[in-house]
Amino acid sequence: MCVIINKYILWDLDGTIVNSEDLIFKKLIFSSACEQLGLDFNLQENAYAGNTVKEIFALLLQSNHVSDDSPVRSAFDLWKGHVLSAVSENILSVKPRSNAVELWQQCHKLGIQQAVVTSNHQEIAIQYLRNAGLYDMCVSLTCMEDVRHPKPDPEPYLLAMSKLNSSPASCIAIEDSITGIRSAKAAGLYTLAWVKDMDDVSFGIADVVTAKLSVVDIVRGLGLDMHQP
Repeated sequence: MCVIINKYILWDLDGTIVNSEDLIFKKLIFSSACEQLGLDFNLQENAYAGNTVKEIFALLLQSNHVSDDSPVRSAFDLWKGHVLSAVSENILSVKPRSNAVELWQQCHKLGIQQAVVTSNHQEIAIQYLRNAGLYDMCVSLTCMEDVRHPKPDPEPYLLAMSKLNSSPASCIAIEDSITGIRSAKAAGLYTLAWVKDMDDVSFGIADVVTAKLSVVDIVRGLGLDMHQP
C-alpha cells in the first residue's frame, strides 16, 4: 500500500486528461444544440476552439444575424442545456489523452494526491473521470459551478488549494491551454504545460513546456526524489 504524502497535482480536465477539446467532437455537440433552436452552426474552427460556451453563443447570434428583439437572444441557458445533453449522449466517444491514465496511476502509486480543476460542469467532469477510471483517485474536484470567475482568473486554482488546505509550495498544475496556464500561474503555481503544439510561443509562461509529459517532470516539479516517499 502506498504512503500518502502532502503533495498535490492539480490537473486540468478538457484537453489535458480527456480529448474533449477535439474539434470534430465540439462541432458535433454545438451543431446538435443549434438544431434545437433553429440556428445554423456556421462558425469556423478558430471561432469555437478555446472559447467559452457563452462566447460561442454570442458568435452564433452574430453569424446567424439574430435580431435584437428575437427571443433566441435570451435563450443562452436553454442552448447550454442542449449542449450539455449532447455531451452526455456522446460522452463515451471522448477518450483519455494518450498516457494520461498511466501518469495518474504512477503518481497514485507514489502517494501523490491528485485533484481536478476544470471549467467544465461537475456532472460532465465526473462522467469523464469515471469513464477514464480515474474518479476514485481524485481527491478533489473544482468545477465551473464552484467559481464566479473561471480561468484565466486564478480563482479556480485558489479555491482548489483552499479545499485541500494546501498552498503553491505543495502543488503543481498541469494544463494544455494558455487560458489554463495563465490561471495557474496567477495563483502562484508551478505549472507544467502539456501541449500538442510546441511551436506556440505563448506557452512559454509555463515553468515547463512539453509534448511528452513524464512522471519525472511531475516529481521534479513537486520537489520530490523519484525514490520517495
